[in-house]
Amino acid sequence: MKVPLYLAVAQWTLLFAFGLLLIVVYRQLGRMLHKDDAATPLGPALGSKAASLEYNRFADDTVQYVTPGDGQPTLLAFVEPTCPSCEQLVLALGTAAHAGELSGLRVLLLTSSPSATQAYGATSTPLLVAIDRDGVVRAAAPAIRLAEVRTFSRACLLPPEAESIPITAAARQHENDLEAATPAAGAD
Repeated sequence: MKVPLYLAVAQWTLLFAFGLLLIVVYRQLGRMLHKDDAATPLGPALGSKAASLEYNRFADDTVQYVTPGDGQPTLLAFVEPTCPSCEQLVLALGTAAHAGELSGLRVLLLTSSPSATQAYGATSTPLLVAIDRDGVVRAAAPAIRLAEVRTFSRACLLPPEAESIPITAAARQHENDLEAATPAAGAD
């Protein structure tokens, strides 16, 4: 039985296309799973001056400006509406605020807009950034738990002579360091 020429050409063309598709999928999978040791850091560098930020208020859509270093400690929370982890962070912030643990801090919930991504390195959410009254970044890391929110709020209140404390996913390990570095209430 003789196979028509057009069917043989079609068969080899499909086989070639399938092989090419396998190569493309293999390369994409390899790129996706490739771990780069020199990953870009998430958030601004500790001890650096925080950048000024422009944002729109949700309540009335007016443009607001935040200039870190204006004497008010600031806690920035970068969140996205569709992010389940961000919902946990917002709940933790609400719990801390209700308990009075965020009093004296300017707390802003921000989406990771292009300007925020450039200024604060908010390439992933949720991200918390603690800025002291002098506009110095004291902590920046992903956070979702109440203990992490408490650690970041204390980092905002560090005195100028204290070093920034690197915050990791295990924020509890730094709580004692922060308590030792934070001035007692009313000691201003």
